[in-house]
Amino acid sequence: MSYPRPSHRSPSTLRPLSAELSPLHQADGSASLKVGNTHIMVAIYGPVAPRISHRERIDRGLVSVVFSKGVMMAGSGGGVSSDGKDNGECMKPLATPMPSGGGASERELESFVCDALSSCIMLERYPRCVIQVVIQIVQADGSVLGTAVNCAEMALVDAGVAMKGLPVASTCVVVSRQLQNGHAGSIWMDPTAEEESAEGHTIVVLVTEAGSSDDEADKAAEVITSFTSGAPLSMSGLIQCMETTDKFNTAMVAFMRMAVEQKVQKEVETLWS
Repeated sequence: MSYPRPSHRSPSTLRPLSAELSPLHQADGSASLKVGNTHIMVAIYGPVAPRISHRERIDRGLVSVVFSKGVMMAGSGGGVSSDGKDNGECMKPLATPMPSGGGASERELESFVCDALSSCIMLERYPRCVIQVVIQIVQADGSVLGTAVNCAEMALVDAGVAMKGLPVASTCVVVSRQLQNGHAGSIWMDPTAEEESAEGHTIVVLVTEAGSSDDEADKAAEVITSFTSGAPLSMSGLIQCMETTDKFNTAMVAFMRMAVEQKVQKEVETLWS
């Protein structure tokens, strides 16, 4: 059966996932996440005392997010892909530009990621400290902002930062116009760069709290923050996007758990070998 997507996937089909924890040995925590051809690396430094004293808060910590324009060299540590296979390749960053973000500045994109991460970290446990999050876009092919949020959360887990939840960022494209082959407009999950840049499309990035129990799974996902760009989107369209992203949220939480479990298993085998 053929679909009108340029990537020839059904509207809800996701691209292959691949991840690696602790690829950077000098950071306190790090992660590498591939979603199709999109590749993000994140390094966590801290919690540490801020260099500028007036930035600290006596009752809670701060999160600092920056998109790195430098180069991160990855180690050869083992990773995990969505099929559970080990992925021990060494990843080398490529020179890629910042995502356009529909006209948003780099500072606005960093603020979006910062808000998403601050919602899940127990900042009250780190007074007078800052947690530095450095994001490297190795390769960009759609869903860059959502992938950066998910990769940053995996890096926070790797760093052992206390967290009160695990939000999931999902990206979708709302196709509101009639397509040339007669298919009606729909919502495409995990879009590529080609699908995001098409005229008349709306890019929606939703960060929602993932349910951790069966009772929570039956409830509607709580939206922590969102980012939209492109054509205007109605409230009913936004609600439809929230309902559509449930599949991605479930798959991403399961994948994150699998990546952490495989890393722990490898560390235990190394310790007792």
